[in-house]
Parts: sequence; C-alpha cells; structure tokens
Amino acid sequence: VSREQPRAMALIALVSSATQARAALDAGADAVLFHAGDAATAAAAMEGVAGPKVAAGALLHALSEADAETLQAAGCDFAVSALETTDSGAVDPEKMGHVVIAHEGIEDNTLRSLPPLGLDGLYVERPAGAMKLSTQLGLVRLASFSTTGLLATVDPQASVSELRVLRDSGVVAVVAPASAASADIAALGARLKEVPAPRKPRREGGGDMALVPSVKSSAADDEDGEEEEE
Repeated sequence: VSREQPRAMALIALVSSATQARAALDAGADAVLFHAGDAATAAAAMEGVAGPKVAAGALLHALSEADAETLQAAGCDFAVSALETTDSGAVDPEKMGHVVIAHEGIEDNTLRSLPPLGLDGLYVERPAGAMKLSTQLGLVRLASFSTTGLLATVDPQASVSELRVLRDSGVVAVVAPASAASADIAALGARLKEVPAPRKPRREGGGDMALVPSVKSSAADDEDGEEEEE
C-alpha cells in the first residue's frame, strides 16, 4: 500500500490577518500564528478563522491574565510570549497552550527549570543564512536542557538538507515568515516531506570504525613483537 510521506516537522505560518491566515491554511500550513501586537487585535483577527479544525496561535510582546482570557474566548489554541513579560496566572495548560520565546543567551539553569511550567515548546527566531555547527549546538542546548521541542523561524526557500538539520537539532515545527506567499508555503510543505527519516546512532549497529588506533593495543603489539624476536 502506498502511503503519503509525513512531514518531518509541522509547518506554521506567521500571519497578521484573517485573509492571510486562510490563504496559508489553504496552501497546506498546519497552523497559523497571528502576530498582531496585542491580544485584542490578535483575537479580532482570529474571528472566522479559529475553530475546532484549525490550530491558531498568537505571538505577543506581553501576556496578562486578561489577555489570556481574551484569546481563549476567540478560540486561540496557544500563545507565544517572553518569560519576562508573561504573567504566571496567564499560563494554564488546561485552557490554552503556551510557548516561550527563547534566545541563545538564556541560562542553562533557567532552561532546566522550565519543565514544571507545563510549556508546549520554545520559540526561536533564527538568523538568515546557512547554519553553522556552533548555531546548531545552540539549538540542541535549548531543546535538550528544557526537554521540550522548538518552534523555529525558517526561510521559506530552505532546502531539504537545511530542514533536516533543524529536525535533528530538536525543532518540531518550522515557522514561515509573514512575507511568504501561498506558493512558498506549499513548496515548503512539500520539501518537509522529502526530509529523510532520522538515522539510528552508529554505535547501535556495533559496526563502528576506529578512526584513532588504541594506544594500549599498539603497546601490546610491540611487546608481542619483542617476545617473538627473543
């Protein structure tokens, strides 16, 4: 039976209006993230879009308890905001999901303290251009220390290899910018299906190749050679 290849990561589209949100969803986005500045504006933009079959979120500069109630009433599924500007009472996993904005400068102890908060992930804005290993390690640190998945911004023209690197770094969802056209979102969704499945660690197969000879082994061989000469 031929089955459709699933996407390596979820595809979220950053939008600012209901019209843009509908276009992104029609193009194949799994969810839309409204970037409207404040909760009231985001809630108004969600009218006619949010619903049981649509995953909609709001990216905000700050989140209060009143803001959370406004978003919940509009059918918002998750909110994205910073630790420093989010009221503790506004985060209730039973009512609405929450994602925290993270950056490379966040301390390790802070990341380790996040799990009890019941967060749904970390939102990371990535710089443009090819990713270096140092940057990739930064993503791995965020995901591993917080024990949660990452939502990372991505260039809508990102290649399959770039998407694979993000997936291997702990990213569970990529966020296309508001400037991405419907065709860009559809093409990005198609490339997400081309990302190969994660490979098993090499050591599991037991077929490792020793790149550096063992010093102990070499010394033992020398002793055996000396004994043979005697």
